[in-house]
Amino acid sequence: MTPRVLHIDAGRTWRGGQQQALYLYQSMLNQGFATNICVSTASSFAEKLRNLNLPRFEIPFRNELDALSARKIAQIAKTYDYNILHCHCSHSLSIAVLSTLFNPIVKIVASRRVDFPVKLTFFNRRKYLNKRVAKIICISDAIRNVLLGCGFPDNRLATIRSGIDLSKFSNCDGSSVRNKFQGKIVIGTIAAFSGHKNYPLLIETAALLKDEPIAFVALGDGVLFEQMKKLAAEHSLNNFYFEGYRTNVGDYLKAFDIFTLVSKKEGLGTSLLDAMSVGLPVVATAVGGIPEAVRDGENGFLVAPDSPTELAELFRRLANDADLRRRFGARSLEIVKDFDINKTVEANICLYYEILNE
Repeated sequence: MTPRVLHIDAGRTWRGGQQQALYLYQSMLNQGFATNICVSTASSFAEKLRNLNLPRFEIPFRNELDALSARKIAQIAKTYDYNILHCHCSHSLSIAVLSTLFNPIVKIVASRRVDFPVKLTFFNRRKYLNKRVAKIICISDAIRNVLLGCGFPDNRLATIRSGIDLSKFSNCDGSSVRNKFQGKIVIGTIAAFSGHKNYPLLIETAALLKDEPIAFVALGDGVLFEQMKKLAAEHSLNNFYFEGYRTNVGDYLKAFDIFTLVSKKEGLGTSLLDAMSVGLPVVATAVGGIPEAVRDGENGFLVAPDSPTELAELFRRLANDADLRRRFGARSLEIVKDFDINKTVEANICLYYEILNE
């Protein structure tokens, strides 16, 4: 049986998970599969799809148990004979499971992109372990292990790592961005300003290095953006640049000397993979799926998520050793080939066939 896949993303923001969903959706369209995507009408994802002039269904997705949206998804699946619903976020899964009350034939695949534990409460058992949920795709082995530890059955889980377009930033130029930082070594990060991204650790580390020729540059927005700017001001930092949300991410990556991601929790981190794709050395916390991409002493350094002193020392070491940065960066270019988006897409499509032909 050939997969006919309706993708669903009920999120409002544009982050790494939405980019992964778009990569998969576009590739399936290009390969001629019968596929479409349901997104929130008021979302950044919907706006992106409009700008790309891609087919889509825009649905209100008022809440996690929106019966009207669930019924609409069921109607779409029946009308176009979709046999798989691929849910790209947690709320999408809740609504897709609810939609099977109106269309019990369809099978569900859910992507799990965060390494937060899931308590198997009464509600969550009926959501994640529903008989219509054929597989939960974990984007790293770390996420799979977390779910196994929560009591999820092994046969419901599959690891398919996130992927990136390895040539996405090949034509970008960081020279104009780099001029802003006056010849300093640039340590950059791209991460939402949310609690688990651990910006206080990065700011505290920057405070330890504020008298050295190093600039810290953060791209991203989020609920903690103003709070972190205030924290930096309290440390009297003049070496930390809050750039906000940027569309020219590639220009910034080309301007960075070192990439960092200091999360408390991280499913994998596609911004980290993007950095590796332009040949950057990485300093990151040894949490979640990060060690599956960053190999300590090969293409970067791994640290505990609560050690600003150690983090500062590793930044200092790389900042002062151009040859080490080059060697780590060259290794990043090799390792990141394992995260080619084409491999991710192929693995997803193979899983669809497997589910339909069991």
